[in-house]
Amino acid sequence: MAKITQIDILRHGLPEGDNCLRGHTDFVLTEQGFEQMKMAIENLNELDCVISSSLQRCSSFADFIAQKFTINALHSDSWREMDFGDWDGLTRQQLVEQLGDDIDHYWHDPWHVCEDGTAPHNGETLEQFDIRIKRAWQALLTQHKGQKILLVTHSGVMRQLLRLLLEMPRNTTYLHRIHLPYAARIRITVYYDDQQDWPQLQWPPFCD
Repeated sequence: MAKITQIDILRHGLPEGDNCLRGHTDFVLTEQGFEQMKMAIENLNELDCVISSSLQRCSSFADFIAQKFTINALHSDSWREMDFGDWDGLTRQQLVEQLGDDIDHYWHDPWHVCEDGTAPHNGETLEQFDIRIKRAWQALLTQHKGQKILLVTHSGVMRQLLRLLLEMPRNTTYLHRIHLPYAARIRITVYYDDQQDWPQLQWPPFCD
């Protein structure tokens, strides 16, 4: 009989630092953002564990949920947003003023790296980010097989995870075609059978 792992993936709600490239900048969650997240999972009735990005805009809500369900909250750097290095915390206007057309060139080809193999912002390359999320996902499935999990993370992480699970090509189109508002929630149900994981993306309404 197949083992079933259910992972509800929740983007953080509205944090401070609006209209900037947050990345690893540790902005806190606003009161509005906290309420957005509560509403997004109000029909979630059973959990075995909550896993969260270690950044406050995710971890503070994860701790709240862990206390509510009397379960463990696991904070992990592996589920952080992409590290934008020198660009972290800058507003879109500041990025345009400092970089001009270079910022547009980056978003049109975010897989591109400099000649020395580094990202133009001296942070994480998209390939490094992709590998990090893949490893984090594999670790989650190995360590929590057969459980019901809430994963609290970021929109960039969710897009990258969807790219991996749906086997999307390495191009820019998936980045612009997946809209994930604050407190967006998706569910991945993974069936483990014949020594293999079979993930299935599910849409609301979710039946628990």
